[in-house]
Amino acid sequence: MSENSGLGDEIEDVIMQALTHRERRNILKIIDHSNGGVIYSGILGETGLSTGRLNYHLKELEGFIEKDEERRYQLTSLGKKAVRLMRGIRDDLDDSYEGYVSVAKASRRTFINRNLDRAFYVIAVLLLIGPLITVWLYTVNPQTWWIGGLTWTFYLILVYLMDRVRKGSPKYLLGFINWLEWRLYGDGKKGERKVSFPGSRLVIGLLVGLAIGAIFDKTGAGLLLGLFIGAALEI
Repeated sequence: MSENSGLGDEIEDVIMQALTHRERRNILKIIDHSNGGVIYSGILGETGLSTGRLNYHLKELEGFIEKDEERRYQLTSLGKKAVRLMRGIRDDLDDSYEGYVSVAKASRRTFINRNLDRAFYVIAVLLLIGPLITVWLYTVNPQTWWIGGLTWTFYLILVYLMDRVRKGSPKYLLGFINWLEWRLYGDGKKGERKVSFPGSRLVIGLLVGLAIGAIFDKTGAGLLLGLFIGAALEI
C-alpha cells in the first residue's frame, strides 16, 4: 500500500510539472488527437514553435510520449493519464467557475508580487552596506567624498534598475524561479537534495543570470536577474 502511495505521489508530481506549461499541454493534445501517431514535422507545423523550442519540450515530455517504429510520436500510459486529467478539467464547466478562477489568479499575483518584493528589499538592504561604508570613510577622510558620491549614484541606479526588473514581468520571472528550484532542489530518489552546499541557491541564481546576460550581451541586466533569482530561491 505504501509503495503504491509513493508511486502515486511521484506520478502526481511529474504530471503536474509537465502540465504547468501550455505548450507542452498542446503537444500532448496534438498527439492524442492524431490517428496512429504524429511525426515531428506535424507537431512542428501545428504548434508553430521553433525547432529548438520544440526539441526542448519534447525532451521534457519524455516518459509521456515515445516514438514508434515509424518514428511517429505516441502517448505512453503516463501521457494518456495526463491527457485524461486535462479532459477532466474541462468536463462540466459552467459560469460558476469564473469567480473561483478570478480568486485563484488574484491570489497567485499576490504571491508573485510578495516574493519579488521581498527579494527586492533584501537585495537593496544588502547593497546598502557599500554606500554606508563610504559615509564612514568620509568622516575619517573628507577627501574621499567623490568615492561616496560615485558609490551612492551607482547604488541608486542599481536599485532603480532592479525595481524595473521587478515590475516588468514578475509572472514569467517567478515562473522561471519555480522551475529552476524544482530542477535543482527537487528531492532525489533517496530523498536527498540535488544541490545542498550553503549559499548554493544564490550562487546558482547569479550564474544563471550572468549566463542569460551573456547570451543577450547584457551583462548588467544578467547580474540583476541573477540577484533576483538567487535571492528568491534563498527566500
